[in-house]
Amino acid sequence: MKNTNKKVGIIGLGLIGGSLALKLASHGFNIVCIVRNKSSIPADHPFTLVSEDYADLHDCDFVFICTPLSLIVETLTKIQPYLKPSAIVTDVGSVKGFICEAAEEIMRKDCTFIGSHPMAGTEKSGFVNAFSSLFEGRPWAIMNHSNKVAHDELTKLIELTDAKIIFSEPNIHDQAVSLISHLPLLLSIGLLNTVDNIQDPNLKEISLALASSGYEGMVRLAKGNQTLNKDLLNLNSHNVKKAFETFTHESGEIIKRLNSV
Repeated sequence: MKNTNKKVGIIGLGLIGGSLALKLASHGFNIVCIVRNKSSIPADHPFTLVSEDYADLHDCDFVFICTPLSLIVETLTKIQPYLKPSAIVTDVGSVKGFICEAAEEIMRKDCTFIGSHPMAGTEKSGFVNAFSSLFEGRPWAIMNHSNKVAHDELTKLIELTDAKIIFSEPNIHDQAVSLISHLPLLLSIGLLNTVDNIQDPNLKEISLALASSGYEGMVRLAKGNQTLNKDLLNLNSHNVKKAFETFTHESGEIIKRLNSV
């Protein structure tokens, strides 16, 4: 992709948005970053512009919405008056169904919204923890879309992050992430709460003293971004419940086999 004259808008410079902005800036793109408080971004940033005004998206060829999941639809609505005709808009939210459905009603007819989701991140958050290699080798799901030209353009852009591209329908994506991402988060929170709520003080003290890499690895997700964790479980709750029911059944079968030994 020739990037000399291409401009990319990124709304939200947290871990994902910040890492994406750094990576695309390294490829020579003009990067316009929209943030809530531009004073929180270092003055020596490599971006074309850091602004608090959506109007500065007016000449962006691509726009990535990297806000918290629960704010994506609201943000998509707010930016409509400022989008360049033919602009391609995407998001990085981990639940796609409700966002893609809302976009069908919200998007201007002269622009295109294509949902996407990078399966990348750490337990840390904020631009201070962003790094340009975050997406290397990690899956990035791009939702299928009838506008093949826009779809191909977005795919070529995302390929520059060195992510592993996967194409999906929104409903299949949401079922898949409930199994391999959101269910592990639920179990992680459950384990952390189980140990935190031990009533016997001596047992709790010994348990925490003995906790090592296995326990810490299991509860790592629960200790991550709390706003993100809440959004993930709430906004994909139907699929998470189904995944948990399947997990509970499979766990019950294991217990039965243990009892039969």
